[in-house]
Amino acid sequence: MITKTITFVKKKQPDRMIPMLVQTASRFQSRILFKQAEKTANVKSIMGMLNFTMIPGENIEVSTEGDDEGEAMAQMEEFLTSE
Repeated sequence: MITKTITFVKKKQPDRMIPMLVQTASRFQSRILFKQAEKTANVKSIMGMLNFTMIPGENIEVSTEGDDEGEAMAQMEEFLTSE
């Protein structure tokens, strides 16, 4: 399991961000979770992510677990930190 705190930055297309994030996460076999304060969301679940608040500048704890956890973490970090 890999756990890392990542600071979220503003995306160019905020209305498409959640579907794109879910689509990216779904490429991996690993379990991917976002945690913020007391909320936890499965990144592969569109419904779970729609209820998860993502505000630019806030920290999100990202956890990946599985055979491709390293690659999954790298993709999540790139997605959350790229403009």
